[in-house]
Amino acid sequence: MKKNLSVLRNKEQAQNAIDKLDRNKIHVLYFSHYFNFYNFYHNPLLIATKILNFANRKPSIDHVAHVCRFIFDKENNNWVSKVFEATMARGMEENDLFDKLKSFRGICYIETLDKTVDKVKAKAFETYFNGVVYSAKLALLSGIDGKFDSIPAEKTNGSFCSSLEALFLIDQGVDLSKIEKGKALEITPTDLFLANLGEKKILYRD
Repeated sequence: MKKNLSVLRNKEQAQNAIDKLDRNKIHVLYFSHYFNFYNFYHNPLLIATKILNFANRKPSIDHVAHVCRFIFDKENNNWVSKVFEATMARGMEENDLFDKLKSFRGICYIETLDKTVDKVKAKAFETYFNGVVYSAKLALLSGIDGKFDSIPAEKTNGSFCSSLEALFLIDQGVDLSKIEKGKALEITPTDLFLANLGEKKILYRD
């Protein structure tokens, strides 16, 4: 079996970058999937989000999550990063970042905010949202400005990645009032990406 050395190098570089992260800061991850058959076959919702971003002349950011905790792997002498995110199949949950990268085709950015994470509040937030269902309908509607102006969040069923991330950041004291007036249901992954909340760089590219 022929190995893709470029991917192996990128994963090694990503691991090195993770090992150097300040584990007391907030780290947001942005995923931009390539426009290809593989991605559309595995995630049809990408078609709609990419069309919306193209129509609005915005960068195509399809998914967002945050690093929720680090676990030191003594055997490999490195840090394992866990992410909390909204997945279509299982709703809100914690996953291993490198497990995600195994099947990811695109560019993953990491943005480090100049803000110390409140780990107690973060744990309470993730416990509260763990298992909440994913709503593809809400995710699609979030790209239509003003759609949720008269609909409170508690009256909706489920959530989606950027709404979850926005609520997490607000809970951590990050000011999102200039992004869709701070209304989590109106915020898309691209909105968060363009807000430039911290220092952003490419973590992984396949």
